[in-house]
Amino acid sequence: MSGALLRAALAGPRCAMAIGAHDPVVAMLAHEAGAPVVYVSGSGSAAVVGGMADVGLISFTEMLEHARHIVAATPLPTLCDIDTGFGNETNVRRTIAEYEAIGAAGVHLEDQLFPKRCGQTEGTALIGVAEMQRKIAAAKEAQTDPGFVLVVRTDARQTEGVDGVVKRCRAYVEGGADALFPEALLSPEEFVRVRAELDVPLVIDLPEWGRTPATSLDELEGYGWNLGIYALSAMRVAHHAAREFMASLVRERTQAGWLDRMVTRDELADLVGLTALRADEERLRRRFPDAGEP
Repeated sequence: MSGALLRAALAGPRCAMAIGAHDPVVAMLAHEAGAPVVYVSGSGSAAVVGGMADVGLISFTEMLEHARHIVAATPLPTLCDIDTGFGNETNVRRTIAEYEAIGAAGVHLEDQLFPKRCGQTEGTALIGVAEMQRKIAAAKEAQTDPGFVLVVRTDARQTEGVDGVVKRCRAYVEGGADALFPEALLSPEEFVRVRAELDVPLVIDLPEWGRTPATSLDELEGYGWNLGIYALSAMRVAHHAAREFMASLVRERTQAGWLDRMVTRDELADLVGLTALRADEERLRRRFPDAGEP
């Protein structure tokens, strides 16, 4: 079901957004805000789970368990980063099966060598096209839900230019990709060129301070693209606020000046379902009241 929702977002008349959720509460907030898609970032997972850089240090099980809690927290379709699939085509088969099992709407699989790097940094290196096609084909063969979405990412822009991006993307569609994610394009002209060359849904990361220029969803829509990912935006806002708050707390020795910038106790209780749970408990007590027995 969630895969069908993601496919609908990719096929919609507007360029959809995917808000990066680095924890389950942020996924709930994305739903509350009206976002259509939640995204689980590999970089964000490495930072939150282990305080680690996005250089292949976080394990498959750590990534999966982190994603499991986020997927379970929201009815929104969730697109999950699975890096390089954690190995060859055999490993990819298990990865797809496990992410389907936790209810993810789809995943994106990239063509970097392991250990991989963040696609917005220098020094990426890629596997061969045929090897990537084998991994894509294995991923599709491993699917049991026909709605599950396989987004295939290429990091070819840095080393092979836009021509290499287009060449690889065409080969990846032959392998079975449902949608394409050309990472780190450098200009509006490149967005237009890639869209003109490819007839499948297109996804792009819209990072702050990355190689890709600042681009709004409306601009992306004008180029004919389908989904913009805000992978780390919410996490960066949260961590910036936390840094300012902790400096203030240490300095002032009270949190009093921050109360109007906090989620209240009641708001958090509503968000995480505590209010509803207490109401259910009370309803059952009224239905089956204690009769004085131990």
